[in-house]
Parts: sequence; structure tokens; C-alpha cells
Amino acid sequence: MTRRDSQQPKTASERHRGLPAFRSQRPRRASAERRLLLTIILTTSCTLIFTLVLFLRAIPPRNRAELGAIQVSIDDDGALQSLQTRHETVGELLSELGLETAEWAKRSYSESEPLVEGMVIRLRPPRAVTIIVDGSERQLPTLLENPWDILVSADIAVQEADKIWVNGALAYADALPDWTVPAQHIRIRRAIQLTIMDDGAASTIVTNADSIGDALLETGISLHPTDQVSPPLDTAPAAEITVRIKRARPVKLLVDGLVIEARTSAALVGDALIELNAPLFGLDYVLPAADTAVRADMTIEVRRVTEEIVAERVPINFSQVTQLDAGLHLDEVAVRQEGRAGAEETRFRLRYENGVEVERELIERVVVEAPIDKIVAYGSKVEVVGTVPGTDLGYWRRVCVIATNYDPESQGGSRATATGATLAKGVIAAKPHIIPYYTSVYVPGYGRGTIRDTGAGPRSTDFWIDLGYGSRAEAEAAKAHTRYTWVYHLWPPPEKIIHILPAWRPSVSYPSGGCSG
Repeated sequence: MTRRDSQQPKTASERHRGLPAFRSQRPRRASAERRLLLTIILTTSCTLIFTLVLFLRAIPPRNRAELGAIQVSIDDDGALQSLQTRHETVGELLSELGLETAEWAKRSYSESEPLVEGMVIRLRPPRAVTIIVDGSERQLPTLLENPWDILVSADIAVQEADKIWVNGALAYADALPDWTVPAQHIRIRRAIQLTIMDDGAASTIVTNADSIGDALLETGISLHPTDQVSPPLDTAPAAEITVRIKRARPVKLLVDGLVIEARTSAALVGDALIELNAPLFGLDYVLPAADTAVRADMTIEVRRVTEEIVAERVPINFSQVTQLDAGLHLDEVAVRQEGRAGAEETRFRLRYENGVEVERELIERVVVEAPIDKIVAYGSKVEVVGTVPGTDLGYWRRVCVIATNYDPESQGGSRATATGATLAKGVIAAKPHIIPYYTSVYVPGYGRGTIRDTGAGPRSTDFWIDLGYGSRAEAEAAKAHTRYTWVYHLWPPPEKIIHILPAWRPSVSYPSGGCSG
């Protein structure tokens, strides 16, 4: 027993190693034969099934009433219902249910499609698309989504110049066929023809702009800000509209120190200033006048006018008042009151044009501070003040003069004098407002005499006397010559006395002269 077991292989591998070599090929051949047989069986089965299907489809269907009711479902725009029916086609079922669909409605099967068990029939009603053409609106029920297809189905033609909005977005006609967003709202504005009268020159344009201004801009018609356009630029274009353009004329504007090359369409200069935003204020004026017609290339000058009141203060010199004072001796002077200058304010109205003074008008003069006169007292007490040196003759005044002499020959042979006296020694000529006529005087080196003649012609000083002689020989014998000397007024005084003498001054011919002693 033990021996038999030890002679048999203990494992499959040991048994396999113990078999002859040709016996290990048999299992492999059997497996290949089985696979071939399985392939033949499967191929034959598929062929038989396909043949059966074709056969069954070739057999005319039997009446649904003979076959019995089937289960179908209807999805009516999202509302799902299931039902049993013996109808044969989709159209018959929908007709019975009152769900006939218009030709533009969408359904999952055609009306002629036969009903089958478990069929789901989907119905979708058409969408309402709003179409507005030049303000005219219509609602179009359609299953179409592309705007181009919708317009074609509605028999609405579009042109390149037309303006089209799809769902509010501006679109071009050639872009509509490739539009991908379903159209809900389509608006079309047809291009129109406008007549343009540009300063009398007529032309036409075709436009679809929102305003006349945009239409002119699109067609390259440029405008100056002061050009006049009728109707206004913001007017919407419409058929039969004629756009009239009145071109502004070039002008040169001189204003506020500036030279402005401008254009204006105004007819009058005044209106041109308003149009060019250069209005007149207050006293301003314009050259030429505001009612002047505007011409091309004319110069318009604005004169800015301002006025102001100014005051100028000037001093008023005081006057000197002389008074005779019996308490003072003749030719004695005393200042009783010092003078003080006053002030006068003069008001003017000044007119400026472009900042330059052009006129000064006197408004008034007002004394704002009155001057105070200087009061000088002159002595009027006449009395003997002394005796002439070398004599016992009393005198009441003496005056320094420049003395010359004259005789009949120097007078052309005439002996006449101003007072009627005959020219001779003792007749003396003087200015009466210095020494009055008939004043008895004494002149050193000449002697006594009386003022009976007036001084000849204007001289550089009024303090001048001519000593008279009866002849040239007498004058030469006295050795008379021009000199400064005192003239003593002898007592008693004449009826007429010059109390206040003018200021003394020397002769121009003898500027350094004077009297001494």
C-alpha cells in the first residue's frame, strides 16, 4: 500500500511531467474547435433575427382596434399627460384631443407618424416676435429664431442703408444670417433722402442718422459753430425735409485787447457780438455801430468804457491885505496877521476807453479850506522925520532913486511938461505913483525942485527921476550924470500922498547901485 502511493505523482505537475510528450497537445486543439463552433452559432443566430425583423416589417399592420389600446404621453409645452389610445397616427390622436397645431408650431412627430407603445409626443407653440418698421409695429408668431429668417418669412426686405436693432442691439444687415441669439424684438428704420441747401447750393443725401447733425457729419458736411442750420441739428430726419445751411461770414473781432478771427451768421453787428459771446456792458460801444450790416472780412471793435470820479486838491494862495495905520509912521510896516494857504478840491469825471483816458470833465470845485489873508499895516502918520543933510530943510520922506537929466534939446526942442510947467532947472520928472505931482523935493547935488513932469517911457524900475535944466549948456555946467541918490520930500507934504510905495528895485542897467547914508 505504501509502495503504491509512493509510486503515484502527488501533484498535477508531477502527473503532467510523468505523461508522454504527445499527449500535452490535445487540450489545445479541443479549445480551438469549441471557439470556432461558437462563432458559427452566433453568426447564424444574428442572421436569423435580422431576417425575422425584415419579415415582420413587411407584414401589413393589423388594425389598432384588433391589437388593443397602447400607452402614449403628450408633452404640451411642459404640461405632461399619459393616456391609452387605439388611434393609429399622431394626427388622429391630436385631433381627438383638440390639440391640432398650426403649421408654424413645433412638434416632435409629424401627423402621419404611427403611434407606438410608450411614445412621447412633444408640442411647442410658436414664439411671438415683435417687428417694428419705421414706427409701425406687428406681432409675428414663429418658430424661427434667426432674425434674417424671421424677416424673410415675414416678407420684409432690408437694405444696406437701413438701421436694424435686434433685441435692442444695433446690427448690420449682412450680419443677420449669422445671428446666434434668438430674436424677440426687431426694429427697422429705413434710410431716407434729405435735400441740403448749403448757402444756396442744392444737394441730396441718403441717411439713417438719429439727427440732422449726425447726418451732416456722416456725409462730411462740416459746420462752423456760428453757421445757422434749419431745422435745428437735433431734429430727427424725416422725408420731405429740406435742410438749409446759412454759412457764417468771416470777421475780425477786436475785444479786451485780443484780435479774434471769427465767423458770424448775424445780419447786424450788435447781433454778431451776442453770437460771438462779446456783449456790451454799461457804457461800452462798438465800431461800427450795432445797427450796421455785417460784411465779410469786416473789423468789429468793442470799446470798453469805464468812468470814475477823481478829486484833486490844490493849494489856494493867501492874499496880502494892506491897511493904513495912523499909529505907525509913514513907510513903517507891521504884520498884523500872518497868511496861511487854503486848499481847493476839484472833482473830475474821467472817461476811459480800453483802459486809456480819453476825456476829463470838470464836475465842481470846492474850497475845503479857506486861505487866511496876510494883513500888513502901513504907517499913515506924516511928520517931519529929519532935516536934509547940510541944510535946515525938514523932510517927511526920502526915497532912493536913480537920477538922470533932460533938457529941451533932448526933448527935440520942446519945453512942455505934463503939468504945463516950462522945462527949466527945478522942474523934475518922476513916476506919479512913486512921487506925486507938485511934491517939493530936494536932490543932493541938484538942489530944490518940484515934481512937474512924468518919467519918460517904461524903464526897468519906477524909482527913477529926471532932473530938468533950461539948456544943454546948463546941464553940462552942472556936470549932471546918471547916479543913485536920495530924494528928500520937503515939508510941508502935498495934498496927495502915496502912503504905500511898491517894493524898491534897482535899475537893470545899474544892478549894483543903491543909496547909502
